Amino acid sequence: MIEFDEHTSGRADIDLTPMIDVVFLLLIFFLLTSIFSKPSIPLDLPEAETARIEGEPEISVIVKKDGDILLNGRNIGLSELFGELSVFHKNNGSKDIAIISDKTVPFGRVVEVMDAIKMAGLENISIVTEKKR
Repeated sequence: MIEFDEHTSGRADIDLTPMIDVVFLLLIFFLLTSIFSKPSIPLDLPEAETARIEGEPEISVIVKKDGDILLNGRNIGLSELFGELSVFHKNNGSKDIAIISDKTVPFGRVVEVMDAIKMAGLENISIVTEKKR
């Protein structure tokens, strides 16, 4: 008869190395393919080294701290801004327009205003900045 060694345990060892390799490959794959959320851009507007002093623009759009928009001093919504600037562009052609924004306004709000101006057909957009001291 065959004799078995009584000192060996009945437990079988499983090699985990291939599973660990697969887990690390999956981890690397997901890290490389995931989209990282970008935090809002910390901009300190409006300051510029090359600020130019020019004449008064015909249209001024002010974006206040709370995101409200003023068109030539009159409170207006974003959709109304597009409508009024479209009418102005039809009647007067392309004129200079200045965007004056508070430093603390999220830049996305300024971009929304710029998009409305561009969609209305106005091309000469200036962002008013303060010259660095």
